[in-house]
Amino acid sequence: MRNKALLTVAGLLALAAALPAQAQVAPKAAGATSSIFFWTILIGAACLTVAAIFGILGQSRAFCTAADNIARNPASADSIRGLLIIALALMESLVIYVLLIDLILFFVKWGGSTLSTIAR
Repeated sequence: MRNKALLTVAGLLALAAALPAQAQVAPKAAGATSSIFFWTILIGAACLTVAAIFGILGQSRAFCTAADNIARNPASADSIRGLLIIALALMESLVIYVLLIDLILFFVKWGGSTLSTIAR
């Protein structure tokens, strides 16, 4: 039941991320450029959605495990807390890296010279 609910939420988030890209009207003279831009935005949004979902799941699992271990052995709370903060920072940095790559792809000038460079 939980897996089905998780997949439903992930699917709805992916569809919600794709809605702004589908609402845009493509320019008439752009042709291939608008197609590449469209797919770049769509795939970037999907990757960011997946990275955020799995990042949140990993963070919640790490927090639950750390809280459980602190409850079992309160003397080790300081070392567990330090490791938890480092692990949460690393998990969040992966999501931020995906966002950075998406922003770079979004602001690329998808003109003729860029397309010819990519084709080579």
